[in-house]
This record gives sequence, structure tokens and C-alpha cells, in this order.
Amino acid sequence: MRNARGRAMATTSGLMLAVVVPTIATAHADPLPASCMPPNVVDNVCTARLTSVTADAVNGTVTGMPVGGSTAITLTGQGDVYLKSTGFGDAAPEAVKQWDATIDSVSSLSVDPSDPNWYGNAKSRVFMPRTLNELATRFPPNTLLVSFAPDDAASGTFRLVSIQPTPVS
Repeated sequence: MRNARGRAMATTSGLMLAVVVPTIATAHADPLPASCMPPNVVDNVCTARLTSVTADAVNGTVTGMPVGGSTAITLTGQGDVYLKSTGFGDAAPEAVKQWDATIDSVSSLSVDPSDPNWYGNAKSRVFMPRTLNELATRFPPNTLLVSFAPDDAASGTFRLVSIQPTPVS
């Protein structure tokens, strides 16, 4: 009797486990916005100039309106996609100069575990995009050039491929 009751409990537990285990939904990337039209799209990467931006330090995102677009886009990316400015020469706005100086100061930090400051240096590198996003809010209009792609990891957000201050030519 004891074995029969044990088998029944095991079977019931197995069935309940099958019911309780949730199915994992696969995230699907949002399509590129309507403002991404050829020739600005190559290999599902859109390049756009943003008229102005806002930054979200908590989520590490920057949101901006593409030139000629009607819907703002939210972008996120790792530090290596943030590029130093190009094309300003000596006439770069102060926020752009700070952008370049921030990239220079963080890129030279050692994260070698033998360096006693490796942990603080690594944090500086990881949080650099948030600092740069905040600086971008102070750029003159149409200064920020971004390339981005759909992001399977976060609905409503696009993955930065590159982000760079560049003057309008």
C-alpha cells in the first residue's frame, strides 16, 4: 500500500510540476522605425541624425527624434559603440569637448586584476555611456549621429551600433 501511495504522489507531483513551470516567451525585436528608409538602412542597421535627445540615467538609454521622423526612438548600447566626435575641429561645442575627454579618460583605465584600482576603473567604463548620454542632452540640435538595429533583448529599445557627435555638413 505504501508503494502504491508513493507512486501516486510522485505522479501527481510530476503533473503539478508540468503545470506550474511557465513557458518562456521569446522576445521579438521591434521593427525599425518608419523614418529608416534606404539608403539609411544597410543590413538591418539604420543610420539617423537626432534633432535632440533626452537621457535616462537609470536605464542607461538615450531617446531622440530622428531628423525627418515623427516618432522618437530609444537607444541603448555598451561603451565601445560610443565614438569620439568628428568634423568639429577647434570649434567643437563645450559638451562635445567633454564627450571626447570622457572617452579619453575612461578608455585608458586599466581593468587588470593586478591593478589595485581595477574595480573602480571597471565601474567607470561600464557607467561611461550614462555620462555620455547626459552630455548629449546639451549638444546643439542635429549633432548626434547614431546607427542602430532592432534589439531582441528589450522591446521598445533599439541596440546602438555607433553613436557619435558630428556636425551637420
